[in-house]
Amino acid sequence: MRRIALMSWLVLLTATIGGGVWAAERIAAKPCTAVAPPAHLMSLQPVEDYPLTAGKIVAVDAKDGRLTIRHRGIARFYLDPGTYIFHVEDRALLAGLTPGDKIKFDVAREGKRRYTITRIENSL
Repeated sequence: MRRIALMSWLVLLTATIGGGVWAAERIAAKPCTAVAPPAHLMSLQPVEDYPLTAGKIVAVDAKDGRLTIRHRGIARFYLDPGTYIFHVEDRALLAGLTPGDKIKFDVAREGKRRYTITRIENSL
């Protein structure tokens, strides 16, 4: 009885493996064709992945390239609303900024705890 069960198991295993190889050969034999997007979608510009964060400048440190900003929070980095010191990627972004200015800005994370401002816009 054991011998019959073992033999039927082997037959089932062989059929399964053989069927898998056959299916893989059929899939590999089909040519792969790419589908181009419709013409009316080709002219669309990409949308920003994340909206800019609104904030108010508390202090400007042009010498060290840092801004202290009170902001509403940055959800993608799990930063709660509050006042934070951010490094600025390009110190030219600091030109004309003064405490009290309302801005919108984008940040990038460097490491675990350092956030660098990559873009600043005036907000009215």
